Amino acid sequence: MDSNQGYKNRALASLEGKWSTAAIAALIYFALSEGISYVATAPMGDNLTISYGTQGFWELLCLPLGWGFAIFFLNLIRNEDINYERLFDGYKDFVRVFLAGFLCVMAIAIGFVFFIVPGIILALMFSQTEYILKDDKQISAADAMAKSMKMMNGHKAELFWLMLSFIGWFLLSILTLGIGFLLLAPYFSTTMAHYYEDLKAEQQG
Repeated sequence: MDSNQGYKNRALASLEGKWSTAAIAALIYFALSEGISYVATAPMGDNLTISYGTQGFWELLCLPLGWGFAIFFLNLIRNEDINYERLFDGYKDFVRVFLAGFLCVMAIAIGFVFFIVPGIILALMFSQTEYILKDDKQISAADAMAKSMKMMNGHKAELFWLMLSFIGWFLLSILTLGIGFLLLAPYFSTTMAHYYEDLKAEQQG
């Protein structure tokens, strides 16, 4: 496995000459997952029950879009097709991708209910599920989650520190009124894709 800076350097190298494409992909993702959610719930005003219900329903529908966004950058580092329509590939395999995303979200949410640490651990355990679904078209959602748990055995702290190393960029993106996330999201996602590739190679080795 590489160092944190090694993964970041590799991500920057992969994004060289592709930053505009990556930023537009991030804009499409945020506009659909967050923008539409805001527009849909804003007219509801103080009716929090309907507002939260509508927002939650939309976020569930966007789970395959989140999968597509992660896989977009896996395709990028593999020099595969990164047309924007690839962002919606999760809807072509809706049941499997949605079920995996839903189960992961529910498990992580339950973990956070029982204090923050269990939620973080579960998030790290299931962090490779999306990529596994991409590389194994036949694997079920539950088996992909189980395989992710196995892959992350002994690597959870390693990935946690890699993710945490982006905290400075996260804070800086907030200071730019969110505009910086159009670059941070591709940078982070490309880094995670490189991490998966190394983890996969280690498991196969």
